[in-house]
Amino acid sequence: HSWDTLIKKYEPVLQDCLLGNRSTLKIKSLILRLQRLQEKAVEEDDYDRADKFRQKLEELEKEKNSLKFQLPSRHPSVSSFLDRFVTQVQAALHWAADHRVRNEEMQLWHENDHKLLRSTYQERMQVSATKRNQLFQEKKWLQKEIEDLRARLTILEAKDQQLRREIEEQDRLIQSQDCELAALLGCVSLRELQEISKAVDDTLALSYQIPFSLDLPGTVKSLQEKEQSFSMSIKETTAKVCTSQKLCSTLRRKVSDIETQLPALLEAKMLAVSGSNFGTAKDLAEEIRSLTSEKEGLEGLLNELLDLSARNVRKLERIKDDYTRLKQELEQGETAF
Repeated sequence: HSWDTLIKKYEPVLQDCLLGNRSTLKIKSLILRLQRLQEKAVEEDDYDRADKFRQKLEELEKEKNSLKFQLPSRHPSVSSFLDRFVTQVQAALHWAADHRVRNEEMQLWHENDHKLLRSTYQERMQVSATKRNQLFQEKKWLQKEIEDLRARLTILEAKDQQLRREIEEQDRLIQSQDCELAALLGCVSLRELQEISKAVDDTLALSYQIPFSLDLPGTVKSLQEKEQSFSMSIKETTAKVCTSQKLCSTLRRKVSDIETQLPALLEAKMLAVSGSNFGTAKDLAEEIRSLTSEKEGLEGLLNELLDLSARNVRKLERIKDDYTRLKQELEQGETAF
């Protein structure tokens, strides 16, 4: 084959390397341009635009990582050809040597080329050893997974056996109970069962018809009803007071928590902006606005609850005074009765 034919054979590979390297350089240039635009957007507080640049930069970084800057001589097909070519050249030079000086020169070149080949061979062996080590580690991981699954399977099988024994025991118990019930029913006629059922129903019905009357006077009953009403009002009002006080405490804690969070969020926002995490910066800004609005609403609600709690306390004191007077009247009426 002529040299032109040989060059044409490997020209597509050379062009691929050239185009790939150009694409890599083009992406790097575009990344630098987008970084400058992103910095400008941050200076203008345009976080949405800055976040779009961040997303595009991430996509370009992934694309750049997918490309490989590769010298043509390192391409597998070209490298293989060069290995064979060097070997053939060495052989030709060796057989063409016709005197000592030339032999020494050829020997020196041969040693140099041999070192080059040995270096290439060592590199490939190192890559092969690395790959073998990765496969070995993966095999160890799979073996551990298999052992874990076997251990879990053993546990599940033992549990399955236990459940099976419990089911069999339950089946035997049910069968035994069925046999006992069948034997019992076999000793009682249908008529006797009907009589037993009727006697039980009559007994229960009569128990609710037994007369018992020892009523209190109407005035005492009225006082008792009022006492129950006042007692219920005291419980309800007390519950309202406790609830409002608990809510006030909860709201105070929430307001305090928000006041504690805001400085940290502001600091986190500044760190996110400085770290080009504009999506995070935007979220933090929205969270700060939301917490500030929530704090204002909680403070308004807290003031309303404090006013309501004060009114309930005054109402509770009045009810307790009325209840004390009513209790005295009821005790006098019951004593007289």
